[in-house]
Amino acid sequence: MELKDHSKPHIEEKEVAADVRDEDLSRHVLRRVFAVGKTFVGVKFKQSDISDCYFRNCRFIRCDFTGANISGSNFRGSQYEECRFQYSTWEHTHLDEEFLDNCLPSEENLARDLVRSLRVNFGHIGNYAAVNKAASIEVALTGLHLYHAAYSKQSYYRSKYKGWDRFTHAIRHARWKALDLIWGNGESIIRVLISGATVIFLWASVLVWADPNFNFHQSLMSVTYAFWGVDTSPPLPRHEFTALSVIRFTFFGLFMAILIKRLARR
Repeated sequence: MELKDHSKPHIEEKEVAADVRDEDLSRHVLRRVFAVGKTFVGVKFKQSDISDCYFRNCRFIRCDFTGANISGSNFRGSQYEECRFQYSTWEHTHLDEEFLDNCLPSEENLARDLVRSLRVNFGHIGNYAAVNKAASIEVALTGLHLYHAAYSKQSYYRSKYKGWDRFTHAIRHARWKALDLIWGNGESIIRVLISGATVIFLWASVLVWADPNFNFHQSLMSVTYAFWGVDTSPPLPRHEFTALSVIRFTFFGLFMAILIKRLARR
């Protein structure tokens, strides 16, 4: 096995005294570097290790953080314009949750990986609102990636996902879409409530069509009461009452799963 040295220049215990422009800090180790209110333009941080640094209220313009490993640092109040964060990882680093709105890569699979890293990072620093936001974005990006892998006509996807692999992604997307409609893939309590209401409405509609003894209002009230385990008059057939009870318990389980998941993140 042939090996060669792979040492990284170290910048430690330094304060940035002025704005920085067009510096190449690729594959550097930045440790305990301090900067407040400074502007970085066209600076490359590719594959750099940034740890225990303080970049508060700084402005990064067209900077490249591709593959950077950022840990134990503070980026609160900083702004990013046209920066690249593909393949970067974040740990125990303070940054504003607006990062999720403005700094994700255009490639949905890379954006998903970055959001996943940020979700764990926000959990480390106790920003649970950002954790929930990142989880929702991650779910949406996962569905978008599955859709493109299965159905997109772009050359990138058609060259990478072919034949059986494409069919597998189509099945995975269909499953993702079904779970998204039912409960937002574990992230939306509102979806669970809407799904429950939809089941009641559709069941009532079928009951009106199948049994002329019911008008729609009576059917809707009967199905709603039966859904909550209350006997109705006229009573629904026992098998329908039992089926609605099973559906109620299922949706209650989904509701509690989402609630517990959100509380567990805290």
